[in-house]
Order: sequence, then C-alpha cells, then structure tokens
Amino acid sequence: MKKHIALVGLLAIALSACQPAGQGGGTIKLGYIGPLTGDAASYGKDTLNGVLFAVEELNAAGGINGKKVEVIAEDGKCTGADSASAAQKLVNVDNVSAIIGGQCSGETLAAAPIAEAGKVVLISPFSSSPDITQAGEYIFRDYPSDALKTKAIARFFAEKGYKKVALITENTDFASAFRTSLTKDLGEDAIVFDEMVDPGTKDFRTLMTRLKKVEFDVFFPNAQTDAVMAAMLQQLREQKLAQPVVSHDVGDSLTLPEIAKDAVEGMYVINVPAFGEGTGFEAKVIQTYGKPQATIAIVAHAYDATMVVADAMKAGAMNGTAIKDALAALTNHVGIIGDFHFDVNGDVVGVGYVVKQHQGGKIVKVQELSLDAPSATATGATVEDGSGAVMEKEPGAAMEKKPASAMEKKGDAMEKAASSK
Repeated sequence: MKKHIALVGLLAIALSACQPAGQGGGTIKLGYIGPLTGDAASYGKDTLNGVLFAVEELNAAGGINGKKVEVIAEDGKCTGADSASAAQKLVNVDNVSAIIGGQCSGETLAAAPIAEAGKVVLISPFSSSPDITQAGEYIFRDYPSDALKTKAIARFFAEKGYKKVALITENTDFASAFRTSLTKDLGEDAIVFDEMVDPGTKDFRTLMTRLKKVEFDVFFPNAQTDAVMAAMLQQLREQKLAQPVVSHDVGDSLTLPEIAKDAVEGMYVINVPAFGEGTGFEAKVIQTYGKPQATIAIVAHAYDATMVVADAMKAGAMNGTAIKDALAALTNHVGIIGDFHFDVNGDVVGVGYVVKQHQGGKIVKVQELSLDAPSATATGATVEDGSGAVMEKEPGAAMEKKPASAMEKKGDAMEKAASSK
C-alpha cells in the first residue's frame, strides 16, 4: 500500500506499514535518518522509499518473528546537527532496534557516536566518505567507500589522458573527504585548479572567469547535491569552457538534467551500477512510489540495508550487540545490489563501479571499471543492467583504521560464527 509522508517542522513522523502484524504481537521499530527536505531531498526520498518498501514486504509476510515492523523517519537535512538530534531521539527516546542512515556522509558521521554509545546498529545505504570506515563497530554501510572510488577515477583519467584537473569542492564532510582522497590518488600536481566553496553556494561566475585562464583537461564538480552541481555545470558552459566533465555519485541523478538542462550533456559519472534497473523490483517501486527522483540504485541500496538487518533479527539477533555481531559474521547476503558482505570495518564488500554518461536526458553505462584488471573494459553505450565489477579492499588495508577493540570484537564474532557452522 502506498504511504504518504507528512513532515512537520523538526518533528519526525512515525511511519507504519499498512499490513497487519504477525501472531506474536508487539512492534519492532527501525529508525531512518536522511535529507527529506532541502537540496538533497531527492536522495532522502528515494532511500526512505527503499526502506518503506522493504518494511511493507516484511509485514506482508508476517513481520519479523511475528512482530510488526514500524519505521520512524527523521529529517537529517544533510547536516550534522540535524542528524545528531535525530539520532538522539531515535536511540534514547524511540529505542529503535537499528537505524537505516544517514544518507549524506555528514549525517552518518554525526549520528555514529550516538549510535555507538547506545549500542544501536546504524547502516548507511548511501554514505561514501572514507572517514566512515573508522566510525565505530556498530556502524555499517552497503555503499562503497570513496577511498575505492577515487582509485577507479584515477584509472579512468589515465586511460582518457586527463592529466590536468580543475576541481571545485563544496565544503561538506562528503565532498571535502572526497577531495582529499582524489588528490591523493591523482597526485597533487594533477590538480591545477583547486577551490573550495561554502555549502549551498550557487554563484560560481567569479571562479569560472578565473578558470578560463587556466589550462586544464577535465573539470570535476565536487558538489554535495545535484542543485549545487547543476549551478557549477551551467556556469562552466556559460563561459564557453568545453572541456569534458567527470563527477561522482552526486552526478548520478535524473534530477540533474531537469535542473542543469543541456549543461549536463556528456558528463561522465563514476558510480555503482544502476542496481534494480529494468527489473521487477523497479516496476514495483514505481507502481508504489512513482519514479525515483535520483536513481533506482539508491532505492535498492536502502532496501537491501533494511533487509540485511531484518534477516539478522529473524535469525534471533534482537538487540544491538547481537545485530552487530550477526552483520560482522555475515558471509553473504543476496540482495538487489547483488551478493555482498561486510569487512572488519563494516564497509561493504562486493560492490564495484562503472562509468556512466548523461546522454539525451538519460544516464547510460558506457564502461566497466575494475581496480584489479590491468585496464577497464569498454562495453559500449548501453542502459545499465545492474552488472558491474566487484572490488574488495586490499588485504590488511582496512585493519589499520579501526580501533583495536572494535576489530577484536568483530573478529571474535566472525570466529564464533565460523566455529558454530
């Protein structure tokens, strides 16, 4: 059944699925944090729909161990302050079993210490900042870290012969961390224009005038939201700067062509595949909620994040520590985004990257990327079918980042699970 969401000021609205509860009675509460208002609302609405869709399916099948599942949604507004307030409420007032969120990396980083202190699992379906890798032992994500993505971008730039990069960065947790990782993988000498702007900036004309005097091969709009990215692209083209443009997952939005118009045409996007595209999952989502505002892949990641927690609870993990241990011990979850599990830091393993391009108002896959292969394999311009290269972190690389206590606990959980099989 389709649900309608009403947001009243700073208050969150509890969203219950419409199917009857199971025979066991009682309710399991899942929290959600994401940007439901503001420039990043398209991501929030898509991910919330993914959570709600999963919960509808769960409740239609009898809930979790006979208990109805309820979603309590909070508007994180893509800011740390709002997300922290949301997490405090979900953990300390609503007593949720787990939190799906945040979506913006700043939301996740702000909510993580609160979830960690409350021993509540927080799993993000969309946050990619490398800083989340060391956010805590109760923090997971089924969306890959930008520490991998910037390596894939460096490979793509090398193949294209892009040696001089112009970069404008919005000063947010996500974009700033991405800038650091990209600069490391490209090398500082490759960045010939490097400017940072305040969050929400929409006027780039002065910077674009300066950029006209710089020799560069490619422009990278490192924005937090598609609204800010659209402004960058439009003003780049207003200055008759015709260099190619490459961006990250923020550019993987069907809202962008509506805002930026022709300025986005031809822009490359390095991101996860369009999981769920052209499938029955997408058809059901559209029938229930309408077309995704950004991309069906975001809906799929949120759906899978909800389902992997639900599976842990169905298996008997009914408190935060037990859910955390179950996710840490997971060897494989078959989801809409494919087969995946989590490494010792809670980062997803099994999700790779592809190159996409904006063409005529659509986003199509033009190439697969792999960190392991000697070169990427061009596949031609085809609409994505959800396939993509699988990339895992280098052995031992993640082990150095997590606090020892967290690693030991997760490792113990995995050893116990292995010995019980």
